[in-house]
This record gives sequence, C-alpha cells and structure tokens, in this order.
Amino acid sequence: MSIWNDMSWAPALRTPFLNQFFELITLMGYPLFLIMFLCFGYFAFGSKRFFHTAMLLMAAGLLNSWLKDFGQDPRPAAEYALDSGVGTSYGWPSGHTQIAVVLWSYLAYSVRHTSYKNLAYWAAGIFIALQSFSRLYLGVHDLGDVVAGFIIGCVCLYAYVAAQNHPRISSSIAQLSASQAVASLFALQLFYTIFYPSHVGHQAPVWFAGAMMGWVLGRYAMNGAEVKLPGARFVQWLVAAGMTALCFGLMALMTGLPKALKLGETGIAMPVNYGFGVLFGLGVVYLLPNLLAKITGK
Repeated sequence: MSIWNDMSWAPALRTPFLNQFFELITLMGYPLFLIMFLCFGYFAFGSKRFFHTAMLLMAAGLLNSWLKDFGQDPRPAAEYALDSGVGTSYGWPSGHTQIAVVLWSYLAYSVRHTSYKNLAYWAAGIFIALQSFSRLYLGVHDLGDVVAGFIIGCVCLYAYVAAQNHPRISSSIAQLSASQAVASLFALQLFYTIFYPSHVGHQAPVWFAGAMMGWVLGRYAMNGAEVKLPGARFVQWLVAAGMTALCFGLMALMTGLPKALKLGETGIAMPVNYGFGVLFGLGVVYLLPNLLAKITGK
C-alpha cells in the first residue's frame, strides 16, 4: 500500500489520553465550533478582521465540500476510525486541514503589525499541525487527504490575501454598492449550486452559502462599523460570550426549523435552507449588535 494511503501505523500510537486529546483538537475543526468562534471573534476581537476571516473560511469550506463530492474519494477503512462525526462525507481533501490553514494563518497574518506577531505565527503553525495530525491519528483521513487539504488551504489563503492587497481589486470591491455586492455574490453562489456534483445524500451546502450572504448583507447594513462593547476588556469578553450564546440559540433555530418543516429534498428545500442561513448571518452581524447598542445606549 502507498504511503499516501497506509493507515496501519495509527493504532500503535493510540492511548486513552491521546485519544481524548486529539478528539478535542478535531472538534475545533467542525462547523459548530468554527461558527461560534467567528461569532465571538466578531464581537470581541474586531468586526472587520473577523468579517474577512468569515468570508475566507466560508469560501474555503464551500470549495472543500464541492471537491469532496466531485472526487468522491473514500475515507480510510472504518476499522481505523475513532471519529464518528464524519458521517457519509468523503475523504479528499481534508476539510479540517484546509480550514485550519486559512483560519489560523489569516488571523496570524491580520496581526502582523503588532508586537505579538511572532507568537501569533507560532500559535497558528501549532494549531494547524495538531489539527492536521488529529485527522490522521483518528483514522478518518490518510496522508494524501491531509497534504491536499494543506495545499488547497494555502492556495485559498494566498488568493484572498493577494486580492486584499491588490490596489485595483481591493478598490473595485470597496466601491461596490450593497446591491452590486449582493448580486455578484448571489450569481457566484447560484453558479456554485447549479454545477455542484450532487448525488444521493450529498447536496450543495446552501445553508452555509446563505449564512455567507447574511454576513455580507449585515456588514453593509452596519456600514462597516466596528461592534462596540461596553466596559473593560474582561467585561467585553463576558458580553461577547453572552452574544455568542445567543448566536448558538439562533443557529439552533435557523437549522432546526428547516428540519421541522420536513422538506427533505423537495423543490423548495434549497431556497428555504438558504433563506434560513441568510437570517442567521444577518442576526449575527447586524441584529444582535444593534440590539446591544440599544440596550447599552451606545
């Protein structure tokens, strides 16, 4: 068996402590943690920074889903798997690795002009390495999946940062009106959905596409303003944690209602799911910050 697919070495490394440790690490790569982390960061660590982080992460996630369902590459044999959260998803490329690269690298890049930039880069490297290895250790990805996820993540990161730093591209995007930005993003998402390699049990993740649209709509509605939290830094973190808890409730509602409607794979399922995703994004980026502003009078 090729080194790219061989998983026979993994069981020999496993201990009860390492099992629990890498299960915890791998949870940080699943959508629930990622979305809540983005929400907390948006409130506590800079709305502009985490808006861009969210756009990059969501775009990378949508690309990863398309590539998985296009390639339909099977995961390693079930006898090696310790992570039951993968469901029926495919192996190539590793989404955890791809997302870890774009998330932690971009956050480190965003603080490059601060005194703790070196710490940020080291922390990003450690998180990426642990997240990537956790998928191998837990037996749900082989080396080929992880390496591909790393490379594709680097490409996504480079493309986003290059676009941000390109004078003409960044200026053109900044000059877009809300209607132009929404129309452009919707056209891209429609193209993505139409050409998504759908098959039984594997449909385009339209809820997440809707959430991305909701973030864009909310950001325009906020006129790009930073979210202002009251009190000292510790108090602000507590407020951000409370806001994130509300986001969790909103997410549970916006993902639970479509299931409660029992739409299955009917013709209206995709637009309804998309709409609930939009409502979630709007709630996080616009409605909750404005509600806080009314309560605090700021």
